[in-house]
Amino acid sequence: MPLMVRLSQALQRHLAEVEVTTAVQARAAVYEHGVPTDRDLLVVDGPLRGRQHLPRALGYIKSHRSTYLPSELNALVAALTPGQRTPVFLMGTSWDRHSWYLRLPGPPGSPWAGVVRIECSADLPVPEVIQLAAMSQKCLGRFASAAYKDSRAPQNLYPIAGLERELRRRLGDPRLLYRALRVAARTNGSKAAAT
Repeated sequence: MPLMVRLSQALQRHLAEVEVTTAVQARAAVYEHGVPTDRDLLVVDGPLRGRQHLPRALGYIKSHRSTYLPSELNALVAALTPGQRTPVFLMGTSWDRHSWYLRLPGPPGSPWAGVVRIECSADLPVPEVIQLAAMSQKCLGRFASAAYKDSRAPQNLYPIAGLERELRRRLGDPRLLYRALRVAARTNGSKAAAT
């Protein structure tokens, strides 16, 4: 396996571990402020895979690279109005989970504009899954971004955009980072050629 692929996979594993640790710490902090344990909701940016064990957690998928429903049901997704969601369905690909589509508030556009897919653990009882779906329908729209603030609106939720902005700021000037990466690659390339 090429070095870059191994490095990328190691980084992704480490990021997943940090995300789980951060989610557990954030949830503990919420409980310390008196929020009832059945009233919180943890929304994870991206699929829930590897994090299904987190209580009341939802995966938030902004892009649609795969089709999970038959074409006649995809037409139902395209017909959703802002704030509406599809019924919950069980997905069984490489791992099982419950899922539903939700259209966020925003200006009209293409048939799937503003549509996100939400997922939760397949291990949850159906009444709890339906409760989570209803809660996502009620809550997520208020965090949908506006086009004048984010080119990925409305799918890129304000908290996610804020986190991305803060992480970019912490990385510093991208030109300096790029130059440092080029120097490191050149140095490592020279060492590899010498051996």
